[in-house]
Amino acid sequence: MLMFRVIDKVRRFLVSGLLLLLLLPAAGQLIQVHSQLGSDSLMIGEQIEYTLRVEASKEVEFTLPSIEDTLSSTIEVIAPLSSDTIFEENRILIEHSYLITVFEPGSQIVPYQEVIYKKGALSDTARSMPLILHVYAPEIDTSQQIKPIKAPINTPVTFKEILPWAAIGLGGLLITGAVLCLLLRFLRRKKDPEGIYQKPLEPAHIIAFRELDRLKEEKIWSQGLVKQYYTRLTEITRRYIERQYGIPAMESTTDEILHAFRKINLDDSLLDEMLKQLLELADLVKFAREDPLPVDNQTHLNNAYIFVQKTFPQFYRTEEKKEVVDE
Repeated sequence: MLMFRVIDKVRRFLVSGLLLLLLLPAAGQLIQVHSQLGSDSLMIGEQIEYTLRVEASKEVEFTLPSIEDTLSSTIEVIAPLSSDTIFEENRILIEHSYLITVFEPGSQIVPYQEVIYKKGALSDTARSMPLILHVYAPEIDTSQQIKPIKAPINTPVTFKEILPWAAIGLGGLLITGAVLCLLLRFLRRKKDPEGIYQKPLEPAHIIAFRELDRLKEEKIWSQGLVKQYYTRLTEITRRYIERQYGIPAMESTTDEILHAFRKINLDDSLLDEMLKQLLELADLVKFAREDPLPVDNQTHLNNAYIFVQKTFPQFYRTEEKKEVVDE
């Protein structure tokens, strides 16, 4: 028995070391996809963290895999835990974490995740390495007498139970305030129509990144304010397009904005599709009561970052070409 345990530990050490060597990042790669478990073993029914990390060059456009209810036929996804996007020099790092569990004992294979990416004419798929998860079942002493089921325990009302109702009330106040702000803004623009398209003192992308950072930190969609979240996200995007390109995006419909942007964006059709998905989903949330998944909320926020990151240098290159032609 002792020899079996020693052999099992040595095998797990060798497998973990091999996976670590394979996951070491190679400098200069266009994209890297890694997956990680909070632990390599657990008791049946316990919960651990699973993390998917994508690191890519800012020149690379990619689509994250959709992780919903399961990772495999035996590994269940309970809920998303966190998501984050970091810009470092010429790299972008996106990390999503999930809470998972397994109800079957034995060595389980956590499958690889695929990320489709594109750079110029190059289009390919990057994959993470599969992982091994050891699931143990508790030992049951059949010699002991079976005990009766315990009666339910009466517990007082907790703050956690009151919190959703308080959040609904706060959400109502926030929505009312947002409606009043929009009404005042509309009346102000109606009085001064010439001031609508005044060029801001700060560059449009600086303002957009600051507002996206604020929206990201607030995480209002996790409080049930999904409609308000998409209202603010599309308002940030529309204002950026209006300031950057002079398109009256705040007063235009989704189709009008897409039509005008396609005339300007002649190099990257993926940006058209990214903008279309964001604006159309926001319309469904606001008018058709669509309820996106939490991972979709974070994905569209990431896409808004990428849209601004990709378009503002493209805009300045276009302006420089116009100046040369005019001269």
